[in-house]
Amino acid sequence: MISIIVPVYNVENYLGKCIDSIINQSFYDIEIILIDDGSTDNSGKICDQYKLKDNRIKVIHKINGGLSSARNCGLDIAKGEYIGFVDSDDYIDKYMYEKMINNLKENNSDIVICDMNYYLNGTDISNNKFRDFGVLNREDTLLKYLNHSYFKSHAQNKLYKKYLFNNLRFPEGKLFEDVATFYKVIGNSNRISFVNEKLYYYNQGNGNSITKKKFNLKNLDLIDNVEDMLHFFCGKYSNDVVQAAEGFYYLSVNTVIDMLYSNGLSLTNREYVNMMNTIENKVNKTYYKRGLKYFVKNNDVSYVKSKLNKLSFKINYYILKHLIKTGLMQFRLVKSN
Repeated sequence: MISIIVPVYNVENYLGKCIDSIINQSFYDIEIILIDDGSTDNSGKICDQYKLKDNRIKVIHKINGGLSSARNCGLDIAKGEYIGFVDSDDYIDKYMYEKMINNLKENNSDIVICDMNYYLNGTDISNNKFRDFGVLNREDTLLKYLNHSYFKSHAQNKLYKKYLFNNLRFPEGKLFEDVATFYKVIGNSNRISFVNEKLYYYNQGNGNSITKKKFNLKNLDLIDNVEDMLHFFCGKYSNDVVQAAEGFYYLSVNTVIDMLYSNGLSLTNREYVNMMNTIENKVNKTYYKRGLKYFVKNNDVSYVKSKLNKLSFKINYYILKHLIKTGLMQFRLVKSN
């Protein structure tokens, strides 16, 4: 049996489509665990209504604790031999879990990863980088993830053997919880296989996306999570993995800077400058410099140029430091006041 864990929070406009897509799976032997994480709209009632329609559905109502808390609650009560996660504003292909469990059994895998559709207001915005690598061991999986982002750390497009979570839970109170958890799950695995089909539909248009919210210090959790990953790898994995993780650290810092810049108009100028100072102080300069060297060394010139021309790579740590120290950002502050 597959236990499918669905955290639910204020998604009354999306929840029905999500649950219907799970109920209608071609693979029938599932339990559907709906965790109502303190919703203040009709989401909790919708969960209860669906429970009356299908005896495979369990509903838990709890005080709001965030995505990780809801997932962990589901893991604590899951009865299946396999675990899947679906976000309540997303939906899945009818054959998703049938195809994934067949792949898992055929390859004797611990984890199966499928491709995802990323859509915004009904438009597919996927990057089509996913590849079918057959079956990989844990180290090769990490290298594919860290070096090329052929697949992401999302929990939702994966099917797991339950034992992988025996001593592992998602970090509560942090953003980017998937980044903080994925490498640990891989570390518990021996074989990872792939289904080269877009079976999961990831909704980026519901207004709750991190990229759509006002930037705050919690966004720096990404930097902390990746630094923790680096510490985890040291002494346990090859130098190739550690160096790839340093490159990933560099990219993650730039991702945070890009989020700040993209949301900068929602901040006061003083907040903007303070955030830039905070990011500078947060960054591990050694990891960042090594990561930059690794990124340049391991990518072709045209790719590096294209990335360096993007905003998140223009406004990197060194430029931030220059702007702050030379007073240019303070000039922006004074001019607007």
